[in-house]
Amino acid sequence: MAKDSLIELLENLPQDRKAMLNRLRRVEGQLRGIQRMIIEEKPCYDVLLQLSAARKAMQKACIEILKNYLHKCVHEVKSPDYGNIEKLIEALIDISPAPGAPEDSGE
Repeated sequence: MAKDSLIELLENLPQDRKAMLNRLRRVEGQLRGIQRMIIEEKPCYDVLLQLSAARKAMQKACIEILKNYLHKCVHEVKSPDYGNIEKLIEALIDISPAPGAPEDSGE
């Protein structure tokens, strides 16, 4: 049995996974741009601003993945795997803002 090529796998992905990959590609582009800014010695403020935007984009990606996971593992499964749900809760805690951190602007 031959393995599917990466292109075939990508073409056959559900729309939500394609959207997530596009989101991650945008973040990847942001990070490459930040690297270029550092090489070109752009002002610190500008670099930090772009780092903040990339961080927020990554956090949104994490939230989307967690929402999809919750939907699949809790709503679609008759008997949820409580070990996985526990890991999900730990992940939610890890990505949540630290106590006393400034509120997100809710872009």
